[in-house]
Amino acid sequence: MSCFAFFTIFLLTACGASTQDNLQSQKWNVVATNGEAYTASFGQDTITFTFAGISMGFSYSIDGDVLTMERQDSDEGPISFNIEKNSDEYTFTAQTEDVKDQYGDLTLSEAK
Repeated sequence: MSCFAFFTIFLLTACGASTQDNLQSQKWNVVATNGEAYTASFGQDTITFTFAGISMGFSYSIDGDVLTMERQDSDEGPISFNIEKNSDEYTFTAQTEDVKDQYGDLTLSEAK
């Protein structure tokens, strides 16, 4: 196998897992278009949002460029966002108007 082919396979493999790995690697400041601001921490399969000392957890999965979350203690159903990386930030765009009305579109930036 040529070095170019090996590098290409390595690069494609690394890029495929990079969104979830990058989200898990640090805490994030979240600003929502509905006016809310809080922090987020991503675990292997859970997200914890913290606002004014109060934490709320969701289970989540990422499939391609779609993040889907669910609260385990709620009948609300799945909450889905399209993910877009912009430089050092992520933009989560709500997939439905109901999700947008309740949570807004989200911009995540690295918490310092």
